[in-house]
Amino acid sequence: MSTAGNICGNCINFKLKRGEKFFNCTYAKQAGVNYGMQVRPDTSSCEAFSPLKPKTTTKPVPAAAAPKRAAAARAGLCNWGRIILIAALLIAILLLAWVGYTCFSGGTPTPTPTPTPTTSAPPPTGIKPTPSPAPTPIPINYFNLGEWASTPPYMVVATKAEKMKVYYGPGPVGAPQGTSFIIVNVTMTNGDILYGFPISGKNFYIVDGNNIHYQAQPTPFLFPGAFPYSGETLLPGQSRGGKIVFTVPDVASELDIRIFLNGQWVAWVLP
Repeated sequence: MSTAGNICGNCINFKLKRGEKFFNCTYAKQAGVNYGMQVRPDTSSCEAFSPLKPKTTTKPVPAAAAPKRAAAARAGLCNWGRIILIAALLIAILLLAWVGYTCFSGGTPTPTPTPTPTTSAPPPTGIKPTPSPAPTPIPINYFNLGEWASTPPYMVVATKAEKMKVYYGPGPVGAPQGTSFIIVNVTMTNGDILYGFPISGKNFYIVDGNNIHYQAQPTPFLFPGAFPYSGETLLPGQSRGGKIVFTVPDVASELDIRIFLNGQWVAWVLP
């Protein structure tokens, strides 16, 4: 146990050195523990070492002041947080609206690139381009009345043409107003030795200078010497002749009678 002589509570243990502001008790022991102390030189309670409390005109800050300031600080941060949150929500809403508009309007329009004019590439050197063949017109072979047209194994001839306003067959038949009848005598021969050949007055046409075709018309009952209009077969080696009736406008000119036979037209010029 420490005696009264080796504790810092004894004023005699304080040594004031030059230039120091405190009395120092550099070494003391009490209850087996070493310690040191300092005391201001103006203390008046050296024995009890009750330090003098400086007089102050300010009241001690109550303990609740600090929490209030912290609460105020938290309130300030909360206001800024609300502002940031509202701004983020507005940006998100605008972004969603823009995405929706882009999707429903077919996407962001892009400018159409200006087309670059192109020219066809020239053919390789040494290769001459081959033009597309023009359609070959069907040939027309013209004959005078009475001349045979031979399209083997068939032969055909127009021998006589008459123009009239009325014909008898057996009673009188008048041509419509502004037209006339043209009656042509034709003969066909089947030179095939095996197969028959169907003949018909419908296969003959009168054609004018404007390339207008007038087809033969059916002949009335009991028309004398009529060429078969349809439904007759010319047997091998047989010939058949008769009259074919056409109705042609009076203004038609440059007339010929023709038939399409074996891939070509044969025609006889009418007077």
